[in-house]
Amino acid sequence: MRRLVKAREGNVALMLAGGLTMLTGTAVLGVDTASLYLEKRRLQGAADAAALAAAGDLSNGTARAQAAVSLSPDNGTRLTVMTPGRFTRDERLAVDARFLANGTPGNAAQVALESRIQPVFARVFGYRDVTIEARATAARIDLAAFSLGTRLASVQGGLPGALLSQLAGSELSLSVMDYNALVSGQVDLLKTAELLRTTGGVRADTFNDVLATDIALPKLVTAMAGSTTSSAAAQLLRSIAGKLPNRTVRLDKIVDLGALGSRNVADPLRPVETDAYAFLREVLQISGGSRQVQSDIDLGIPGIGQTRVFLQIGERAANSRWLSVGEAGQAVVRSAQTRLWIDIALVNAPLSLGSVRVPIYVELAEAEARLAQITCRGGPANATAALDVTPSLGRVAIADLDPAALPNFQQAVALRPARMVTLPLVSLTGLANVQLGGTQAQRVNFSTAEINDHVVKSVSTNDIAAGVASSLLRTIDIRANVLGLGVSAGLLTSTLGNTLSAVAPALDLVVGQVTALAGVHVGQADVRIDGVRCGTPVLVG
Repeated sequence: MRRLVKAREGNVALMLAGGLTMLTGTAVLGVDTASLYLEKRRLQGAADAAALAAAGDLSNGTARAQAAVSLSPDNGTRLTVMTPGRFTRDERLAVDARFLANGTPGNAAQVALESRIQPVFARVFGYRDVTIEARATAARIDLAAFSLGTRLASVQGGLPGALLSQLAGSELSLSVMDYNALVSGQVDLLKTAELLRTTGGVRADTFNDVLATDIALPKLVTAMAGSTTSSAAAQLLRSIAGKLPNRTVRLDKIVDLGALGSRNVADPLRPVETDAYAFLREVLQISGGSRQVQSDIDLGIPGIGQTRVFLQIGERAANSRWLSVGEAGQAVVRSAQTRLWIDIALVNAPLSLGSVRVPIYVELAEAEARLAQITCRGGPANATAALDVTPSLGRVAIADLDPAALPNFQQAVALRPARMVTLPLVSLTGLANVQLGGTQAQRVNFSTAEINDHVVKSVSTNDIAAGVASSLLRTIDIRANVLGLGVSAGLLTSTLGNTLSAVAPALDLVVGQVTALAGVHVGQADVRIDGVRCGTPVLVG
């Protein structure tokens, strides 16, 4: 034993034998570990493919996911869970909280797969089958552009030119033909931003950077001209650009491009369009000029003489845009508060009345539209969308007032009986007031054809059932102030009432034209879908 302990022969052999045993064990473990890792990678790829397939068509999500799984090698691979839901891209939320199972409107799918693998060497230790699991979440981010207050008006006279000229602070000399060219010309907002970035001298990397830049009005309107396919609108916009002051404007105050804002190249096959008149009107309102329009004008409407228009446009609510691009359940637009006083002179009134004036006051709070749903079943060619629309509160009245009080939206305008007829011995006054009640949001659906044709739809408060003038005349209180004898006040008030009833359609036409040109409507909210982009499913978790 003493010699054995002291012996040094054979040490290398013993160490080699022990090392080989350890190396063999490590190799065995490595082979099985590598097999498990490769199977996990394969299964995760299958889960990713199943999630993408399901998110692409949630209505057939389970079948689409199962079909994707069937394309993978067998290995006992099976779909254990397919959960539709809603994914919200919000960095403020934890990653695990961004997917809401069965949330609506659905835009995402979460799947779970499992497979079994037989280890090569671990079976020696009793491990026959090992179960492997993989999960994946995919979402399809569908986007829609929509706007509020865009119904086009059929106008007469020079009101469109007067309105835009006063907003611009420069005489634009627009005719009715020019107005028609603007409202029929569609301007691509993305192409406008691209032209500003590439040829307009705006240093910006993305569309959002362009919107956040102070842009000179002439450059902006020139870029608008380059983004429309209407030659008439393009020529007119270039002419207008040469007449505008060199004030600057930031488009992010009225336009929110959402996810499209991170891009810098427009896709001509998928534009975000709006009519040139509405876009120009909104731009001029935020360009630092006056938001007040005062004009004496002949509208060219039979029975209506000289008309004085006082229009005051308020600021939009914070973080609200005129046009927005976003996802269902997230994007919202609101109109600006508006006050309008129209002092209308009637022509051809009965001789006993002399001259007759009808001052109509319109006050509208903000209306609201929310993007409620985007459906892309069958791809972009079959895309539909829906908005939840709430018309504005407000009131309409026949009354006199102080026009200087219109700009102060923090204080109610004091109304007093309107002096409608003034004769040597008699004066007639009238006062009417109709409140526009609020309504719950109403769902407005747009078909593929309606989106492509830029159809405008309206939601009404139903307070103005037969027109503004007719609604006011049903409640008007006409009173006579008799200063002498031999005058029948009853006959005069009856004559005035009959006169107003006869000209009610003309009065409605006046109110309709002026409010439409300002982008608002009494008792209604007008909306349209300016474009839909059906997203490609992407992995999100």
